[in-house]
Parts: sequence; structure tokens; C-alpha cells
Amino acid sequence: MTLRNLTSIGFVGLLLLSNLFAAHSYAKQVFVDGQSFSSLAEAKPAIKDGSRIYLEKGVYTQGVYLTASNISILGEPGVVFDGATADGKGALVLTGNDVVVESIECKNIAVPDGNGACIRFEGENITIRDLYAHDSQSGVKTSRVKGFVHIEFSKFERIGNRNGFSHSMYIIADELVVRYSQILSTKSQGSGIKSRSKKVIVENSLLASLDGVDSRLIDMAEYGELIVRDSILQQGDNSSNSQLIAYGLEKKARKFAVNRIELRNNLIFFDRTRPNVLISKRLDDGFVSSGNMFIGDLNHPDQMVPYNEWFLSRQDAKLEPYPYLPKISEREKVMTFVRVAGSQKNL
Repeated sequence: MTLRNLTSIGFVGLLLLSNLFAAHSYAKQVFVDGQSFSSLAEAKPAIKDGSRIYLEKGVYTQGVYLTASNISILGEPGVVFDGATADGKGALVLTGNDVVVESIECKNIAVPDGNGACIRFEGENITIRDLYAHDSQSGVKTSRVKGFVHIEFSKFERIGNRNGFSHSMYIIADELVVRYSQILSTKSQGSGIKSRSKKVIVENSLLASLDGVDSRLIDMAEYGELIVRDSILQQGDNSSNSQLIAYGLEKKARKFAVNRIELRNNLIFFDRTRPNVLISKRLDDGFVSSGNMFIGDLNHPDQMVPYNEWFLSRQDAKLEPYPYLPKISEREKVMTFVRVAGSQKNL
């Protein structure tokens, strides 16, 4: 072996090691109100009501439990909580009011009870932006809280555990709003959104089973108001239930003054080869389904198709076969194309 070969091998080895350490670099600094700390544990005593917490990029292997209100947790691009937990509940366990969390990634979050969440919230009012939660037991989970949970520009992928007892989101609040977000490939018979909230709004978002063994895209367990608009929904062939949406199927007593469902201007794909059901519902006071486009075969079309458009297959809609899905920004353009090029199914 020549010196040149040895030199090349040495250079390649150093390059690989450099890439390895770059990929797994550990976070070094946490800033609280401008003061720097070497870890979240060290920073925790300095966090008080009104604090601003800035996380330097890197891998965080320890979670944190915070009780302060009116705090912001802001991550530099590249902040990853990997297997990090606190209080046996999740990576970030937050009990204060009026909290903002931005720009973090969570993965491999697991706790002994099987419901480890990226964010466990037990306060009042939280806004979550630019969260990427994946390959964990739960994504965002709350106790029964007052106020709102707003989730924006976020992505949930391959979340679920315990045969339907863990979900990408499990929210009990006055209001849940999910916008400009993606919930993909929920697994282990979990739901994309499991809610016992008074009001749920999903808009400009993509909810897709893909190849995941999920339960339903949305499960409103205790009635309330459900509004889904300007979004893309897709049911995959491995979904364990036939319904994309469940409303009140746990047969509990109604507790809210408004109990209605509104589905508007959504692009909905039925890719399950077994029976497909848009929604199973009970005890709703009002149901509005208008301006939606259904692609694929579905049960009860006489109830669901009026005021909507129906194409019996992707082929009839002149769209590519599964696993193609348009981006949420392409929804209107794709719906216009299908109207012009596709062969609509009439009742």
C-alpha cells in the first residue's frame, strides 16, 4: 500500500469522523434572558415568569419540567431533543400559562407508561410553531386545560404507541387550532388528532395515513365544534378503522353548548381498499359538508356527495397513483386540474 493510499484513507476517515460528530454534536449553551448556561438543568433555576429561553443548536438528551408562565422557548435551527424526558411525561413538560415554543425537533421520546410526548402541556394557552415531532410515543399532549392550544407550521410523523392509546396530538382544551401543519403516518392505531376540546379548527394542513397503521385522522371523542377547511386528507390502506373522522363515538354525555361539524373546501383521498367512510358521527346538531373534492370510493355517497365533487378513483381524477399526494400549497391548483381533466362520478 502506498503512502498516497494511506493518506487518502486517513483523510476519508477524518472526514467520516467529522461528519459523525457534526451529526451528533451536543448542545453547549442555553440562554435565559441573555444569561448563558451549559445545560437546561443548569439554566432551570434562572427561568422565571416572563423569561425568554434560547436553545443553541445540538442534541439535547435531557428534558425539562418548567412551571413559569409567559415564557418563550426558542430553538436555533438544529435543536433536537433525542430520547429526552422529564417528570416521566415528555421532553418539555410545561405547566405555566401563556407559553410559546418555537423551532425544535423531538424524536425517540418514550416513558414507562407508554405516552411520552414531545410537549406535555398542563397550563393555559400555548402556541407551538415549527415543531417536528417524530418516531415517538406521543407528539403534543395536554391534561384538561383551559384556554387554547395553537399549533402552526409543524410536522408530526410516525407517532403512536399502545394500540390506540397514544396519538400525534391528544388535546383537551377550550380551543385547538392546527394550521399550516402536517400529520403523517400515525402508527400503532393512534389518531392524528384525538380531541376532547370544545372547539377544533384544522386549516391549510395535510393529514395523511400513508402506510401507517393509524386509527383515524381526527377523533372528536366528546362532541364539540369541529371545523376542517382548505386542507388535504388521505386515508391509507393500513388504517385500522374505516372512518377518516370520528365524532362522538365514545357515547359520552354532551358537555358543550355548540356541537356541530363543518367540512369545507378540502381535497380528500380514499386509498383504503376496504370500505371507506368519510365520517361516523352521533348527536351532532349540525353537519355542513360543502366544496370538498372526494377522490376514491366511499360508503354512503348519497349522504356525503351532494354539494361536493366525487371522482371514483385517482385514475378518473387523472392523478398519479398512491403514494402521490400534492403539497398543501398545491391544493387549489390540483382541484382545478381535476375539475377540468377528470371524469366526475354522478349519483
